[in-house]
Amino acid sequence: CDQESLLFFFFFFVFLLGGWCWVVWGSMLGGLLVGGGRPPPPPPEQLSAAARVAREQAVPESVQAELAALNRRKDNGQLSEAEYEQQRAKVLSR
Repeated sequence: CDQESLLFFFFFFVFLLGGWCWVVWGSMLGGLLVGGGRPPPPPPEQLSAAARVAREQAVPESVQAELAALNRRKDNGQLSEAEYEQQRAKVLSR
């Protein structure tokens, strides 16, 4: 190999591959800066059935309180699912 071909390969690798290296590192750093500046998205809400019913239907506060109490009793095991549904239907029919 002569000196000119070695010089060509040197400049080829330094400028071509070196330029790509700067592009890769720059895009990674830019992505970190842009992504790091944003707050993470909030977790999805996991509301109780009583809160969902109250949100979907405009029900008075007293009915919401009764639904919440029923939901707590069901969660504590004091009511079966069938009893909960029956009492919930009675509360909502008022």
